Amino acid sequence: MKNYRLQIDRLDLVKVLDGLRMSSITNNGEYVLAHFKSGSDELIIYDNTKNHPYKAFFKGKSLPKVLLPYVMEDKERQKGEKGQKITSIEQLGSDEVGFGDFFGPLVVVSAYVNEKIRKALINYPIQDSKKLDDNTILMMGDALSKVVPHVKNIVDNPKYNEVFKSGKNMTVMKAMLHHNVLTILARRLKYKGPLLIDQFITLKTYLKYTSEMGEANIILVPKGEENSYAIAVASILARFYFLLEMDKLSKRFKTKIPFGAGKIVDKFAKDFLKKHGRTNLESITKHNFRNFKDLDEAD
Repeated sequence: MKNYRLQIDRLDLVKVLDGLRMSSITNNGEYVLAHFKSGSDELIIYDNTKNHPYKAFFKGKSLPKVLLPYVMEDKERQKGEKGQKITSIEQLGSDEVGFGDFFGPLVVVSAYVNEKIRKALINYPIQDSKKLDDNTILMMGDALSKVVPHVKNIVDNPKYNEVFKSGKNMTVMKAMLHHNVLTILARRLKYKGPLLIDQFITLKTYLKYTSEMGEANIILVPKGEENSYAIAVASILARFYFLLEMDKLSKRFKTKIPFGAGKIVDKFAKDFLKKHGRTNLESITKHNFRNFKDLDEAD
């Protein structure tokens, strides 16, 4: 018997669950997202703080192939690979929010910065939005939106579900949305430099997914929010617009809609379904998520 610590990217959770050949069992632990067992093999996935990968623990004879990319020991060996810092003053980059949230839209934003804009933002803590609390994001986002040239693409849930049903998975959608906002802003500003994205797939796969959208000088940046000022700015703006959209939904239904896709979201979704009905629930959720399938099974 071997033990493995895992870290599963939020965007990959659906793919991992679909690829598992293990039976789901009940586990009411406060932080347990899912629990699977097959013979002596056992996998427990834990929910954690927003926007961070899910932590998991596997015990068994051999690790299933679908889990191989997520072994923590391998990830820790790669920690030194921080990527190269983008040092150019003028940058155009993009980032996204909402791919790990059951409720609410996808938001992808591209942002342009140069020396003048950087000086205007000198008093703001420009960094990965995941390191900032939401009140700070709301304050900063409002200021940045007035200073930074940017393009946003907000994909509401009905559109997201329609696109997913057409055969485009989340990674394809992500690539196409980034390509869209980056090329629109580049054309608008007549910007000829590279277009920067936080790396989430290989460049070869990215170009395959966006082949019909026109060529662009794309650079996929490892740890993009740390290594690119423009990507960090885009991450703050994307979170800002996502928070505004979630606030609209909360006000519409007179309740505070939670983020993420864990146990708290499961409980909220069941209560929401009873109070507001299936049509309303389907209109503000992502139907490919485990949470949605669990609601169907509960019915």
